[in-house]
Amino acid sequence: GQATRNASVFATSHVPTIHPVLAAKQCATIDHITGGRFGLNVVAGWNRPELEMFGAPMREHDDRYDQAAEWLEVLKRLWTCDEAFDFDGHYYCLSKAISLPHPVQHPFPPIMNAGGSKKGQHFAAQHADMAFVIIQRDDLESCRDQIDAYRDLARCEYDREIQVWSYCYVVQADTRKEAEDYLHHYVIENGDEEAVEGWTKLQGLNTELAPPEVLRELRNRFKAGAGGFPLVGTADDIAARLQQLSKSGLDGILLSWVDYEDGLRKFCADVIPRLEQAGLRARFMSKNY
Repeated sequence: GQATRNASVFATSHVPTIHPVLAAKQCATIDHITGGRFGLNVVAGWNRPELEMFGAPMREHDDRYDQAAEWLEVLKRLWTCDEAFDFDGHYYCLSKAISLPHPVQHPFPPIMNAGGSKKGQHFAAQHADMAFVIIQRDDLESCRDQIDAYRDLARCEYDREIQVWSYCYVVQADTRKEAEDYLHHYVIENGDEEAVEGWTKLQGLNTELAPPEVLRELRNRFKAGAGGFPLVGTADDIAARLQQLSKSGLDGILLSWVDYEDGLRKFCADVIPRLEQAGLRARFMSKNY
C-alpha cells in the first residue's frame, strides 16, 4: 500500500480465526498507510482444515453467518465510536473496547462478502457493500438475472444498495487460436488433477449428483482459473466480453492470470485502452502505480 499511489488494497479476514478488536486495529492501520485505499473481504469460515489449524470451532453453516454478523457489528462500532464501550453478545464479550485512530474512510472501509448460499446472500445483502458472485452461465440474460436478483434482495429486504462483483481468468494472445491453444496447454495437457481433486472435495462438491459432462467442465474451469468466468482471446475479444459483463450489471471484476507479470503488461497495454474507448473506464492519467 505505501509503495503505490492509486491501487486499492483488499485483505481477506476469516471471522473465526481473528478477534474483531485486532482486525479493527489492523484494518485502520492499513487504511492510514494507503491514505484510504483499503477494503475488507469478510469470510464466515468454511475451510475446516484451516479452522482446525487455528483451533477455531467449525460451526454449523447458518451459525457461521450469525457470528460474522456480530463480528462486523463489533468491527464497525470500533471504527466509529470515539469512546470505549462494553459489548455483551452471543459470540463476543468486550470490556471498554476502543480503537483509535479510526479509518481514513468514512464511516469505514468498504466490506465485501462472497456468500453463495441463501443465508450467505442475505448476509452480504444486509451487511456488505460489495457482493461477490460466480457467474454461472455464459449468456447475457442469465448473467443479468443472477446479478439483478442479488441487487433486488438488498433493496427489497434491507433497503440497501450494493455493488456486485465477480471473478474472471484471462488468457490473452495476438489471435484467438493462440489463446485457446495456450488454455488447452495448461488446462487439458498440464492441468494439476491432484490439486483440483483436493479443491473440489474441500468445496464439498458432490460428484455423484453432477452429470459427467457438467463435472468435466466444472473441473476444467477450476484448472483454468479457480472456477472463474473465461476471458479468452485477443484484446478485442476480452474487451467485448468485459463490456458484456458490464451490461449485465457487474460493478467490478477480480482478474487472474497464469503469469501475472506478462498478463498484466498485455492487459494494461492492449485491453485497458479499449475499455477507455468504450466508456467502461475513465482514462488513467497518473504514472505512479
